Amino acid sequence: MVDKTVYLERMEYAGNFLFLIRPRRFGKSVFLSMLESYYDIEARNDFDMLFGDTYVGQHPTELHNQFQVLRIDFSKPSSSVETLQETVDGYLDIVYESFANKYAKYYPENYLEAFYRQKSTTDRINYVHQMFDAHHIKAYLIVDEYDNFTNAVLNQHGEQVYHAMTHAEGFYRNLFKRFKGSYDRILMMGVSPVTMDDVTSGYNIATALTLEPKFNEMLGFSEKDVRQIVSYYNEVAGLKVDVDETIEAMKPWYDGYCFSEFRDVTEH
Repeated sequence: MVDKTVYLERMEYAGNFLFLIRPRRFGKSVFLSMLESYYDIEARNDFDMLFGDTYVGQHPTELHNQFQVLRIDFSKPSSSVETLQETVDGYLDIVYESFANKYAKYYPENYLEAFYRQKSTTDRINYVHQMFDAHHIKAYLIVDEYDNFTNAVLNQHGEQVYHAMTHAEGFYRNLFKRFKGSYDRILMMGVSPVTMDDVTSGYNIATALTLEPKFNEMLGFSEKDVRQIVSYYNEVAGLKVDVDETIEAMKPWYDGYCFSEFRDVTEH
């Protein structure tokens, strides 16, 4: 097993509002699923089962299973540019409704009734955020593929349409303004810095981890990891694959990613 849980601890030291980009197929969503389970207060009874033999299972931080976690995946909304805002709002309605139902027991009895009385997506989001403050809730926001549909808009419809979404009173920029100040911790992941640069005026609190040596190997597999994986399957599945030959065959296709010019020499 390749254990990436040490990075949960490192991220806590790095800051409360974090931003990381990596290429596609680097395991971002899998990592975020692990992070969600680690911090979700509703998963606290499963901690030993999920993390028992990992680094963070043996060295848990004080923040584990202390948050109500909201996860947004912006690869989900997809439609024509003419109906994109409507589609995004519909997706956010589903996400926030699921969140409200999951954590309703932490709020007064009329919490859900009041949530459903809100008349718009913006009102429902604002209501949830207001209840964080009113009841001193610790909330963690995870945003996966934050730039997915914005990159598609930029590539397919050009800079003018993209600019209208991410600047001034564009709906995507305003969405990030609502996130800001409502959550104790936020982690955003994507594949490109373009959208983040353009919504900075609405969301200017993030610490970028992308080029930090300590996070260079947080996602994806290093050569050491691949050697370990191939050796494991040789042993348990009888593959009889030569490890060195496998590494040499893979390098022309998968080697070369380096996100920091400095090597992290920190001991786990």
